[in-house]
Amino acid sequence: MKQRLSIAAGLAVTALFLWLAVRNVQGAELIEVLKAARWRWLLVMVPLFLVDLAIRALRWRILLSQAVPSEPQGRTGSLWLFFRLETIGLAVNNVLFARIGELARAALAARELGIPVAVALASVAIERALDVAALLALFVIAGSGSPLVEPNVLHGAGVLLMGVLAALLVLVLAEKLLEPEGPVDRRLARWPGPRKLVSQLVLGASVLRRPSAVLPAAALSVGLWLSDASICWAAARALGLGAVVDYPRSILILSWAGAGSALPAAPGAIGTYEAMVKAILVKMGASAHEAFAYAVFNHMTMYLFVTALGLGFLYKIGLSLGGLRQSLEKP
Repeated sequence: MKQRLSIAAGLAVTALFLWLAVRNVQGAELIEVLKAARWRWLLVMVPLFLVDLAIRALRWRILLSQAVPSEPQGRTGSLWLFFRLETIGLAVNNVLFARIGELARAALAARELGIPVAVALASVAIERALDVAALLALFVIAGSGSPLVEPNVLHGAGVLLMGVLAALLVLVLAEKLLEPEGPVDRRLARWPGPRKLVSQLVLGASVLRRPSAVLPAAALSVGLWLSDASICWAAARALGLGAVVDYPRSILILSWAGAGSALPAAPGAIGTYEAMVKAILVKMGASAHEAFAYAVFNHMTMYLFVTALGLGFLYKIGLSLGGLRQSLEKP
């Protein structure tokens, strides 16, 4: 029942934002913008999609470097494996509710690498925190002095950035308390189950105490969003909006899209993405139909590419979406 209510709420949010996205958009003008699109820019965008996935794979490999057992032939923890798992996770998020793709790729990583699921999940949580911190930092830089960003929004983003960094710092400091034979570990000695779970989470977060690992992971997080901003920049040129969208504005568009994707809605952030991106583009000076066409073009190209590639990887390892969901629901 709870799951059904969650799905219903997500669909309601999607319907609302889709209405906001298509409001004031004339169908004939929308079709004209899409017909005039310079599709050759996909030759720029598709390689950038692959760069995005490669950066995600390399970063996750670094974050799990403490937990993955060393293999003489280096095959188990290969970059290609992480590339496939990252793509599968994004694809599953695009088609199933509750962002189950994060759990799916963590479970698959645990199976492939021989590590506990809790360790993999901890690394995914750190990955998401680095994503939020990097995007907020870029937003603050790109939005400083821009008339498109209200001072209170910029201030709020700065406060949120400090909060995320503080949370990561607390996790680093807390690890000392949670380490084996530490004060918390001794208190949990009477409860083997929770003790084991805590130790696994600590192992997954241990990379935060290694500057040689966490600094490259943080740098890759910034590089990931700069690459995605390049996709936004290229999409603007594909639709003839180059005069409206320069590179700093691409970062602002990406930030608005990220905020929309974080809202509870249908899988793939359909509706919320379009409404948020349309809103910022209209503010930049694009017409309603140009802004909506851009949002749909940018979103759907990435959505279709990643979903097709990820589901292809999933089926190649012998799993279907139904089989994956059943395996995740098993106790």
